[in-house]
Amino acid sequence: GLAWAEDKPCCGVSTLEAMARNVAHMDALVVCAMDARRKQEYNALFLATGTGLERLTPDRAISLEELGAELKNYENSKIVVGDGAKLCYNTLTEEGIPMALAPEHLRMQSAWGVARMGLELARTGQTGSPGERVPIYHRLSQAERERLEREEAAKKQTT
Repeated sequence: GLAWAEDKPCCGVSTLEAMARNVAHMDALVVCAMDARRKQEYNALFLATGTGLERLTPDRAISLEELGAELKNYENSKIVVGDGAKLCYNTLTEEGIPMALAPEHLRMQSAWGVARMGLELARTGQTGSPGERVPIYHRLSQAERERLEREEAAKKQTT
């Protein structure tokens, strides 16, 4: 919004990456988990190297079952962040996947994480006009899903 009024260049920052930034100083696999409801998490995985982050997966909507299967392939210590961290932690540790909850003050996204990621993007020239910035959705909205279900049901009735 601030960039729009003056047509200043700006960056789009992933909420998941911004929350991972809070624990980039650690040496662990960072499991970002935002509760997406419907037995899913908005998720991305990062490797915290002590000095930065390495993105391992894109931002995505994924079931806890799928995430658990994927995490079994990583031997690194795991730390989980986000508003879905407790659900993720409880579910996956019960399945025998060891992980730790990030300290509460580092668990959620913060203005600092967004600013830090924005600064990194700007330093590498990854800016654009405010009009180019659009939200990225990782699954259809409930209204869109219900409309598609109705259309599919109507097709079945006509065949």
